[in-house]
Amino acid sequence: MSSETVLSVHDLKLYYRTRKGIVKALDDVNFDLKKEDVLAVVGESGCGKSTLARALVRVLPRNIHTYEGEIILNGRNVMDLDEETFRREIRWRKISIVFQGAMNSFNPVYRIGYQVAEPLIIHDHVEKKKAIEKARQLMELMGMPSAFAERYPFELSGGMKQRAAIAMALITNPEIVILDEPTSALDVLTQANIINLLKRIKNEFRLSYIFITHDLGLASELANRVAVIYAGKMVELSSADVFYTEPKHPYSKGLLLSVPTLRTDRKPEFISGAPPSLIDPPSGCKFHPRCRFAWSKCSAEEPAMFKVGEDHFVRCWLYGDGR
Repeated sequence: MSSETVLSVHDLKLYYRTRKGIVKALDDVNFDLKKEDVLAVVGESGCGKSTLARALVRVLPRNIHTYEGEIILNGRNVMDLDEETFRREIRWRKISIVFQGAMNSFNPVYRIGYQVAEPLIIHDHVEKKKAIEKARQLMELMGMPSAFAERYPFELSGGMKQRAAIAMALITNPEIVILDEPTSALDVLTQANIINLLKRIKNEFRLSYIFITHDLGLASELANRVAVIYAGKMVELSSADVFYTEPKHPYSKGLLLSVPTLRTDRKPEFISGAPPSLIDPPSGCKFHPRCRFAWSKCSAEEPAMFKVGEDHFVRCWLYGDGR
């Protein structure tokens, strides 16, 4: 892997305004992404994984209350850019995204080839015929017959739609691709094929991935770094090797213990309780009501991210001042 940092995120916040109050969907998130890295972002549903993806590509709903921090791409803070400049220079040209649910990524009344080519037409002003020809070539690289360019979305299987969605994300040669649950709703064999495809094109295109998933098994196949998010907060960040063998945060340990294993007789365990409200979260550490290691300081003060090893950070008082 390269040591060159292509993306640095500092103190990123994204809050939504609702009738019931302010939802702190993403709160003070920090991480770096190096060239050709694969950062897996894991956690339960509703923890803020997809919100992070939308914050990075600035695809936001209208009810934004707070959107601040730094997103530094190749030394440039893109948070300083107005929407038109960001759309023209950053979104899809530097950072693209494969949205969760491939079917929702396509307009049902346009042919697949045109939709894959559309970012090239809009962002690079390539003539339509040439753009569609490049889309055909890219679809073939994704393992799709070029004739599929003439088909409509409903004529493709789930796996083929996912391949087309990946082709659409790659058409403008971005440096970073965000994969938001790219294998959800697919059968196990198709999932394996998509993961193998992602590995291959990552090496061919020298891409950096942010791989958002709730499936820790899939994350282990692709990622070399793992970030764990809980209630909008990043609670652990480490290399994949360390995360899968020596997780530190009690939530990370609970996630791994919930995964069935093939080579041992250990029964899967579960994390008691439910994720907290992001409108009225618990005081102190957001995980303390569900944590069997919690003590008085956990409910009184929110922990910082403590460094516990080489490129390994944990948001937990067990690794801070001690008990």
